[in-house]
Amino acid sequence: MYETQTVALIAFLALIAGLAAGAWLVNKLSPSHQSRKALESHIQKLQRQQQDYQEQVNQHFNQTAELLNQMTESYRDVHNHLAKSAGELTSHGISPLQSLPEDRPVIQGEPLARPAEQPLDYAPRSPGYKGALDESYGLDKSNKKSEETVTAPSGL
Repeated sequence: MYETQTVALIAFLALIAGLAAGAWLVNKLSPSHQSRKALESHIQKLQRQQQDYQEQVNQHFNQTAELLNQMTESYRDVHNHLAKSAGELTSHGISPLQSLPEDRPVIQGEPLARPAEQPLDYAPRSPGYKGALDESYGLDKSNKKSEETVTAPSGL
C-alpha cells in the first residue's frame, strides 16, 4: 500500500493548504476588512463631493465676476449717456457730469517715501520738555497757590 512517509507528506501538505485557505477566508470575511473597504469607499466619495463643491464655488465666483463686469459696463454706459444728454440739453452747454473713460482705469501711484506709521497712543514730547500727559504739565510750581474763596450759591 502506501508508505508512511507519503501519507504523512500528503497530510502535511493538506494541513498547510487548509491553513492558507482558512487564513484567506478569515481575512476576506473579517469585519475589519469589510469596514476598511467601506471606509475607503466613503473617503473616495467624500473626496469626489469636495472636488465637485470646489468646482461649483469656482464657477460661482467666475460667473459673479463676469456679472459684476457687465454691471460696471452698463453703469458706465448709463453714466456716459446722462453726461452727454446733460451737456446737450442744458441751456449753457456745460454739464456737471463728465464722461467716464471707456477702458478700465489703472490705479497708479508711487510708493510712500516713508512707510506709514502706527498712530501713537501718547502725546509725543520734545527731549528735555515735559509731555502733555505729564502730571505737572502746565502747572507752574514756582507760584504759590492763590487762595480763592468759594461762596455757596444764594437761595439755599
